[in-house]
Amino acid sequence: MDINNGDEEEFEFSRNYFLAKECSGKKSTCKISDIDLIDEQELIAAVANIEPKHEKETIALVNSYKKLYPRWVFELRCGFGLLTYGFGYKKALIESFASTAFAEYPVVVINGYLQSINLKQVIIALTEVWWDQLKTRQRTSLRILPKV
Repeated sequence: MDINNGDEEEFEFSRNYFLAKECSGKKSTCKISDIDLIDEQELIAAVANIEPKHEKETIALVNSYKKLYPRWVFELRCGFGLLTYGFGYKKALIESFASTAFAEYPVVVINGYLQSINLKQVIIALTEVWWDQLKTRQRTSLRILPKV
């Protein structure tokens, strides 16, 4: 049995698939802006009505991720990002990570999936956190100075 033959067949299938798609000439007219996004409160209410499945497995998976927090911090400090995908517990996991690994730092949570969020709001939130940090550092440094 030739292993490379299987690779060639898979490559040929993929190539033919994309060629067929390219030749069909049909293009979608849908745009991201056409998507009707729901309100965050509606989303929270809808998620609350979902019956949890595989609770034990989910808890075990989340706990295994929590063991990776130090590695995630290392990777973030090296300039890499974190990518989570799928339906479920990602938001709670990332918030848990932020509050655990960066407890001594300010954390800004941006719910980018909300249609009402815009760049101006994000910049204002970041500026407010940065400004509060500067004021706190000034107060701290003034206390450290010895009395003359």
